[in-house]
Amino acid sequence: MPLENFIQDLRYGVRMLGRNPLFAGAAVITLGLGLGATLAVFNVVNGVLLRPLPYRDPERINIIWFALRGDDGNVWKLPLSSGSYSDIERDSRSFEALAAFRAWPYAIAESPDAEREPVAGARVSPALFDVLGVSPAVGRAFTRAEAVPGGPNVALISHDLWQRKFGGDRDIVGKRIYLGDVPFTLTGVMPPGFAFPRGAELPAPFQFGTRTDVWTPLVFDASDVGNYGVQNLVAIGKLSERCGTGECSASVAQAELTAVLRRNIPVNDQPKSAYQLVSMVDQAAERVRRPLFILLGAVAFVLAIAAANVTSLLVGRVHARERELAVRSALGATRGRLARQLVTETLVLCLLGMGVGLTLAYWGTKVMLSLVPGSLPRADDVGFDWRVLSVAGLLALIAALGFGVVAAYAARLRFTRAAMSVSRTRRVLVMTEVALSLMLLIGAALLTRSFISLQQVRPGFDPSNALTARVTIPLVGRPQPLVDGPRWSATFDQVMARLVSAPGIAAAGGVVTLPLSGAFENGGVRPVGKVYENGQNPTAQVQIVAGDYFGAARIHLVAGRVFDASDDEPGRASMIVNRKFARAHYGSEADALGREVTALFEWARDRPPRVIVGVVDDVKTVSLDADAPPQVYVPLSQLPAFALTLVVRVSGADPLAALPLVRQAVHEVSSAATLKEFRTFESVVGDSLARQRFNMTLIATLAVLALVLACVGLYGVLALIVGQRRREIGVRLALGATPDSIVRALLGEGARVVALGVTIGLAGAFALTRVLSSMLYGVSTTDGFTFAGAAAFVGLVAVLATWIPARRASQVDPRTALAAE
Repeated sequence: MPLENFIQDLRYGVRMLGRNPLFAGAAVITLGLGLGATLAVFNVVNGVLLRPLPYRDPERINIIWFALRGDDGNVWKLPLSSGSYSDIERDSRSFEALAAFRAWPYAIAESPDAEREPVAGARVSPALFDVLGVSPAVGRAFTRAEAVPGGPNVALISHDLWQRKFGGDRDIVGKRIYLGDVPFTLTGVMPPGFAFPRGAELPAPFQFGTRTDVWTPLVFDASDVGNYGVQNLVAIGKLSERCGTGECSASVAQAELTAVLRRNIPVNDQPKSAYQLVSMVDQAAERVRRPLFILLGAVAFVLAIAAANVTSLLVGRVHARERELAVRSALGATRGRLARQLVTETLVLCLLGMGVGLTLAYWGTKVMLSLVPGSLPRADDVGFDWRVLSVAGLLALIAALGFGVVAAYAARLRFTRAAMSVSRTRRVLVMTEVALSLMLLIGAALLTRSFISLQQVRPGFDPSNALTARVTIPLVGRPQPLVDGPRWSATFDQVMARLVSAPGIAAAGGVVTLPLSGAFENGGVRPVGKVYENGQNPTAQVQIVAGDYFGAARIHLVAGRVFDASDDEPGRASMIVNRKFARAHYGSEADALGREVTALFEWARDRPPRVIVGVVDDVKTVSLDADAPPQVYVPLSQLPAFALTLVVRVSGADPLAALPLVRQAVHEVSSAATLKEFRTFESVVGDSLARQRFNMTLIATLAVLALVLACVGLYGVLALIVGQRRREIGVRLALGATPDSIVRALLGEGARVVALGVTIGLAGAFALTRVLSSMLYGVSTTDGFTFAGAAAFVGLVAVLATWIPARRASQVDPRTALAAE
């Protein structure tokens, strides 16, 4: 019976592996390392790119951006204004449901006197939960009737916050909580795992938290419907099923959005702008799709090297079992029967390797996610599912069949005495391993050099000895800068005055969007006296600063002056610009001083043009590998904001030592203000390199693993050669050959294999490293120094791997070798 024969073969295979624990252990561990690395990377790729989003009909959910083409040709995806959203909601017919949302920081407490906990929040249209197809696990969502001016203060909280802060109280619905100083009534608790919007899935400048914990209604009044100047809303819609799903529905909706734009947006703004429809899946994955696929390709090299190593071990094992296989053949076993036995044995090996691989993949995934905390999109969706387990089983099955065929072929060669073919096959396998490991090592070296180059970039400020902390003044209702602005500004001025007078504080200032934190804000600017064509008005990054920000961040003043007390006087309209702005619009830094600029981002429409009073160095605000754009700075007293990041420079070496002073200063001025995101400025810069560090660390780890496996394979081939030529070596030593000549001969044989592998690896790396071009900074994809250094390193390590068996061969006793024959 076939099943009985299979079970018999299975038992025999297990016994044979048990009798050879070294071989079995080496094969299982090698295969487990290859499978573990592959499955760990695939697990992340699956969670981020392949697994459906955890919402109903995710393929129909799209985000609507206001796309603006910059002067450099790049397209910026900007949020919508409330006017734009109202136009789309009113005129569009392609969406089954539409919603808008924006980030909103909250500080939650159970009573007015309780300590407040900063939480990530969002103000959302009630229709958001219809778009996503998600309902509260406890209670209900808020309704459209509650999202109106003068409506009740209601809120939803996340399941995690419910468990953490309220102990999972089932009677939470209807209870009162405090967000800032404002009481809210809880209407429900969202289901476990729901945390939309998740910050890593949306552009960093929108400043959404890693996971949203609180949702409150987004309220529009009559003035919002016609407001096209303030762009702070993310719009999301579910496409209607009337045109089906996919391209048809998306193309119809995109055409409709274009028509809405033309009808409602002023003609002057249309040449550079458009509404852009992006599927939610693409939006979440766009920043990481290419790097993850590159990592998947890299780990495939490691798997190939591990497979080549196991193949080499199996060929050597067949050689060691030559007598056993010959006896079984003489007793009547056919070649097919022997081949089936060998395939069954490899199946046992592969199943054991799969078990080891899944275990390593589980922990490897955790390590990978820890390298990019909070910055990997859909990290919460990463986890073993049927796709990962299916890939693991498929790889194990393919490996078992492949290894079985190779082992059977090696046995056939043994029967035909084609030993040279077996030896040649193992040399080819090792040559391939060397080539693949060299390609990975070159890629890792390029990424490492790029990372080092980025660390040496001058960001335009000095992050050493500085502490940063985010301070938010709680709001009652919507922000009203023209009404509450003086109070906000006075609060922050008092905080910084207290800090400057504290011992150990050298300077203190504040900025709305901290450089390299991922956040930035753009605004329109128009130098007075210059005329621009329709849609060609220039833009610049806008920074609102307070206190001695330039001194605290050590941003160099190039010309003019920094802000001082005179800029706080009523009616003043001043501005500081960076070098790039000054040179682009006025030719030089000196010529920019005293010029007037109309700012299109003012809260007060009737504010006169701003006068440039100073020019400072360019500051890298988005990333270290991006050029600094034109930048303008305005004082907080003239453009108020309710949230600010403090930058506190200390006299000592430890910035975190100033943390108690910062807490004390803030709470003495405003007990309701919230403090969060305490970090040294250096850690902010370091965190901005998390993506590059992630890519470099993983590919370097894979390269080291590949090189180790390749060297183990090379050692195995040389050891087999020494075993096969043991008698020959004994004869040569008996006839007068010196041990050094034996070592040189074997080293030469290994060196030829390595040289061929290095040559192929260099050619392959030259062709494949081009895919890394978008991930490199300050180094070419074909950098000669990197290629030569990696090749020399691989060659040296490989030669060392051949020296051990060569050295052992030179110590063979001629009498023992001849007697053994």
